[in-house]
Amino acid sequence: MSEARLEILSNIRKSLTAGEPKTSQRTSELRARLKGTAPQIQPRFAEDNLTRFCEKHVAVHGTYELIKSVDIEAAVIRYLQGLEIDPQIHLGAGPCLDQVGWSEGVFTYKKSADKNTRVAVSEAFAAVAETGTLVMCSGSDLLPSHNFLPDDHIVIADCERIVRYQEDVWSLLRVDDHFPQRAVNLITGPSKTGDIEQTIQYGAHGPRRLHVLIVKD
Repeated sequence: MSEARLEILSNIRKSLTAGEPKTSQRTSELRARLKGTAPQIQPRFAEDNLTRFCEKHVAVHGTYELIKSVDIEAAVIRYLQGLEIDPQIHLGAGPCLDQVGWSEGVFTYKKSADKNTRVAVSEAFAAVAETGTLVMCSGSDLLPSHNFLPDDHIVIADCERIVRYQEDVWSLLRVDDHFPQRAVNLITGPSKTGDIEQTIQYGAHGPRRLHVLIVKD
């Protein structure tokens, strides 16, 4: 085997093992560097986080409702009834959602969404007041297909986890040691495009409606 081939294979092996091991010293160095990183320019706004998030979410054609945690099921049913949609939902997971005792009249599916899925109910890891953005983590029980395939996406957001700026999300992930197994999806409003004759079309690349239930106990 040639030296060039051996070098190529060696480089591949190194990349597959993610480089140098995470020693305690290396971990401390990385944390110190993160702590010393200054945020980029951030816009100033006078509104509190909840008010700002709601304003920005509505500005991108989303809808929302302020509720108590005990009213999650009732709020989901009420929203679906307003659209004349049967209560059949693909269900995600999260601290608030996991506490809901769904009644027999609501059919829930704990599986990935597909092209025939009408409604998914998920829980956001956090939300960003600056832009009205939902932060959706993925994992074994946090299925990213729920974010993109259903016509209607209902998202539970804890009022206490609405952060001011996007940079605050990454700090929250590090504090909670909650980095997902796969990805973090940042979602701002329902899916829409103006590519076709400069006319806004909804549902082009994801849900045509995004409804947020903001839990404030």
